[in-house]
Amino acid sequence: MSYTLKDVFYLGATHEYPHGTYGSAGVEGVIPIDISAYVQSVARGKQRGQGLAIYKVHCQMAGDTMGGMPIATDAGAATFGLTVKPYTTTGDGVTSIGAGDLTPESDLAVYLASYIAPASRAPGYGGGSAVEESLTPSKDVPYVCVRDTIFQAFVTSVAMSSADSFHISYRLECAMVTLDTATLNQLLRTQTA
Repeated sequence: MSYTLKDVFYLGATHEYPHGTYGSAGVEGVIPIDISAYVQSVARGKQRGQGLAIYKVHCQMAGDTMGGMPIATDAGAATFGLTVKPYTTTGDGVTSIGAGDLTPESDLAVYLASYIAPASRAPGYGGGSAVEESLTPSKDVPYVCVRDTIFQAFVTSVAMSSADSFHISYRLECAMVTLDTATLNQLLRTQTA
């Protein structure tokens, strides 16, 4: 399961979190990313199971669909990331995210980060717009997904200003990996909420 250039490919996803929906603190969004083409969670005959190993996640918080930086008057803050928790209710403005889902203690979290928009930062704290990561997979210890879906999870902690939306884009460095039955079964048990 080592990181080799010839096996790695990239998957990307993006979603706009509109101010009209996320104009209050505590508003959640859960957006599915279908990865069923890359996983085989049932070993059949001599065919072994297959998982999607995620080695690295790149993330951008943008102020528009072109990837432009949020402007100084943008307000809002959020915690967000990627998880394999099997949410049954998805979309913008849902109430699906449970306690601990967006913390590093979650076995189902693949990548987690937070963001504070420039206008919501404390004076003297800085005016930048960088994403602050709290959990990432690595080339040495990738997160191996064996479920059909990864979810983009998002929750506001400070309301977005009335004219601003957050645009979050992800790029995943991945490889399909063959799994023996014992490893596959362990991952299936771990990735069940």
